[in-house]
Amino acid sequence: MPRPPELSDPDRIPTLRTPVTRPAMPGPGATTTESGLDVPAWSQLARLIGRAVRLRCPNCGVGAVLRPYATVNGQCSHCGFRFERSSDSYFSGAMLTNLAVAEGLFAIVFATVLIVSWPDVPWDMLGWALPLGVFIAPILLLPFAKVFWLTFDVAFRPITPEEIEARP
Repeated sequence: MPRPPELSDPDRIPTLRTPVTRPAMPGPGATTTESGLDVPAWSQLARLIGRAVRLRCPNCGVGAVLRPYATVNGQCSHCGFRFERSSDSYFSGAMLTNLAVAEGLFAIVFATVLIVSWPDVPWDMLGWALPLGVFIAPILLLPFAKVFWLTFDVAFRPITPEEIEARP
């Protein structure tokens, strides 16, 4: 069976059959943020982390970021900052980070119990308590993970005027 011409030469770049058009730049109200990266000062980072611990807006520190349970509001009720900064999958990184933190807690608790109780390790207790903890920890930490993800994004990609919308 003959090979298609675009596969016969590995150095040849296949030609496109249909022209590729670039997507239009988003206008005001769009969910894409293209601000440049910036390294925050320590005082600014500490202020943002304080707001995240209280689950408040990273821009003003007043409006709540979440509705019950870990559902992100569309925008801040006080300053109008739009919380979803890029796409529908913006908080996927928060979920991945949340899972990594929960697994890290599992490893720390397992190692601590193992070291403290050696040589009489309570294997039965570890066998049911740690898997239960691995299941419950991500659920309990998810609200904090979403707000911390948003906060660190704001810290390193500053808010642009297009992200502040008029309050409804």
